[in-house]
Amino acid sequence: MDVSMTDPPPGIFFEVTFHIVVSDKLTEKIAAEARDLLLANGAVEAPAKPATVSSRITIDLEEVTHIIAANTDFPGYADAENLMIPVVRPEWVRHSVLKKRIAHVRPFTPDPRFFFSDVAATIADLPLGDKEAICGGVIAMGGQYSTHLTKFTTHIVALNMENEKCKQAIEKKLRVKIVLPHWFDDCLKLGRRIDEAPYQLPNPEIETVDASAPLPMPTVDLSYMHAREGGLMEKDPPKPPREGYNIFAKKRVMLGKDLNINERLRNVLAGIVVQTSGVLTDNVDDADVYVGMYREGGDYVKASRRSAYVGNLTWLYWMFAHGEWTHPNNRLLHYPIVRGGIPEMWDKVITVSNYGGDARLYLESLIEACGAKFTKSMKTDNTHLISARAHSEKCVAAKEWNIHMVNHLWLEDTYAKWKVMTVTNPRYTHFPRRTNLMEVVGQTRIDADAVRQFYGFDDIDMETASSTGEAEDATTAVSGNGTARPITAHPTNGKAPETTPAPRKRKAPADEESPAPPSTGRKAKERAAARLHDTIMPDVAQYQKELKRKGGIMGSGRSRAGSVDSIGAKSKRSKSAESGDEKVAKKAKKRPPKPTIFLLITGYNGWLEQAQKEEADKKVLAEFGIKCVDDPAQCTHLAAPGLKRTEKFIRALARAPIVVSTDWIEACVREERLVDANDYVLNDPEGEKRLSVELASSLARARENKGKLLEGQTVYCTSGVPGGFDVCKRIVDANGGVCVLFKTAKRPANAPDSERIVLLSSDSANCKRWWPKFEGMAKRMRREWSIYKSDWLLETAMNQQVAWSKKYNVA
Repeated sequence: MDVSMTDPPPGIFFEVTFHIVVSDKLTEKIAAEARDLLLANGAVEAPAKPATVSSRITIDLEEVTHIIAANTDFPGYADAENLMIPVVRPEWVRHSVLKKRIAHVRPFTPDPRFFFSDVAATIADLPLGDKEAICGGVIAMGGQYSTHLTKFTTHIVALNMENEKCKQAIEKKLRVKIVLPHWFDDCLKLGRRIDEAPYQLPNPEIETVDASAPLPMPTVDLSYMHAREGGLMEKDPPKPPREGYNIFAKKRVMLGKDLNINERLRNVLAGIVVQTSGVLTDNVDDADVYVGMYREGGDYVKASRRSAYVGNLTWLYWMFAHGEWTHPNNRLLHYPIVRGGIPEMWDKVITVSNYGGDARLYLESLIEACGAKFTKSMKTDNTHLISARAHSEKCVAAKEWNIHMVNHLWLEDTYAKWKVMTVTNPRYTHFPRRTNLMEVVGQTRIDADAVRQFYGFDDIDMETASSTGEAEDATTAVSGNGTARPITAHPTNGKAPETTPAPRKRKAPADEESPAPPSTGRKAKERAAARLHDTIMPDVAQYQKELKRKGGIMGSGRSRAGSVDSIGAKSKRSKSAESGDEKVAKKAKKRPPKPTIFLLITGYNGWLEQAQKEEADKKVLAEFGIKCVDDPAQCTHLAAPGLKRTEKFIRALARAPIVVSTDWIEACVREERLVDANDYVLNDPEGEKRLSVELASSLARARENKGKLLEGQTVYCTSGVPGGFDVCKRIVDANGGVCVLFKTAKRPANAPDSERIVLLSSDSANCKRWWPKFEGMAKRMRREWSIYKSDWLLETAMNQQVAWSKKYNVA
């Protein structure tokens, strides 16, 4: 058939069959926008499959070529990954339409393992070999590389500031980080993105400060990532940040029989699940979410096989505390454990160094979950030292006593993959000069392939087997020492069933005499293999090859004659593509500026139950350099409708922020510009009178205190203190003090030796029983003491001055 000159060309997504995963972060509105763009440009939407008793996967993996999702927290992601079906964020769709061609998928992956996904690098004056290695590593880990400096560049790789690209960046005041190539080297060796600060020119710390010089402990939030004594899991589950928070989004939740919790706690958990839009069920066949303690039993096996979300109590607490959904596989100790751990770890005796706080407790929990023994101190019978740096007394002793010294990645990978990793792998023995690796602790995910051995598909009839009877007996065989030995799963070979899917509904172009034959699962895998061979593996192989060079990617700088021709050919293609990119890029929407105002909002009702308005307003604010934050420790500005005694307001005061009325937010959004905050300084005489606070005086004192109002002060709390121990602790921490849950008559070793000690309590019988013990401890310490209501702490923090007064006495 002759092709008519009027026939329009096929759309850029002509060969795309897509599925969109709607979630909290990818709303129906965002999904509709992406769907409209895809369909308007030639794509076909794959119809969803209904969930069944045997599987909750609703994606037709036989037909789909692309999955649009905001994260990897959906049933079927592991299967899609095995079939090499790209999973991309909605930005990929918009970017492709803007560029008028299908964009590469890796810069838009939601997979956190591609840690360079938001990096756009260019290289200045490096030897060809080093440039080649860095380029390959950046691309393989989800980033982008350009030979030219553009307004989209995020990183310039250079050895000094004397090259042309660095001079241009400074002259044009581009928001770009200029780093030594050592940063990429260290990131690629570790498989983690570490902080750029020690590598930034013109005065990189790794070249100006001795490697053994002290380093501050990084700030990482690992609360509710372990269940070890001393952590938050000892207390009742936290309440969600606000009433009716949609954590479970109508998911059906089953609390496993092996949780070993009393009826009261089970009822509390059930209440919070319902409060956060969950639906309780006792039938695992109906469950979207299964919460259990161990990787065993019929319910665990059945839930896992049908791709339900399988997590433990720690995972549940984490979501309650943070008010957001997360996949249990995202954090190692959010997934059910194995009785006894890994048999090959039973003879390991492990200690840790250079980790603190919850990071240390997390590693202690992980060591014991692996089946090894944890020791606080190090002795000659220790087998391993896990350290965040290469410098400490334990590190010196480990070298003298021939004890294996590794970073925490060895332990995390061992647990994730459920096999003991070799300590000779350079990834586990690498310690960057001026980085404390505690900053990347807790980022390792459960290996989905590794846990499949615990519920591998065998010949058990799960439809008829009892959840506590036949299935449980057949699934696990428990040895005399209590270790569950999982059944052996049949090898899957990574192959999908040879089924014949429904034909595509895409219309054939006018110049074709007959429609193309329907795509099959085999063809989908063939396309995936082609993409792997032609696009992905060359980059991965190249940077892995370069990492093996002596000195990593910062090697000798010798040119590689064998690769010059291929590099030249690639360069010609990339230049052609880049020139086209540059033309379209000029039309691209301007990126929001780097935030200069970090805004904490409390008590504001303007966004209450209006998530879309909140999202839209925050985008507008971002255009003016205003970033809304939830952590009071980050804020430069605090917005409230009036003087409030909320936790956020109280903690933020310690930072002496600019305090404005929430009218300022509405003014900025309404006028679409950065309105002068000084015109909206909070003025609330009634609130000041009610709370006995002069805001201006409090802020002046806060500027003098610099967050150290309670420095050197120990504040003890009973478990029943009004407001809760966690809130009190965060307020004390914000003001430089130490808050301790009073559970013993002995002073904790880490408590400051303050001249006066105080116990925050209520007058309940449960709290009163601790009063004599606290008084006895104070007398033995020969310290003045007080037993106060929690009002003392709130007013102290609000006024930014300490007042010892009988008016705060509980009795």
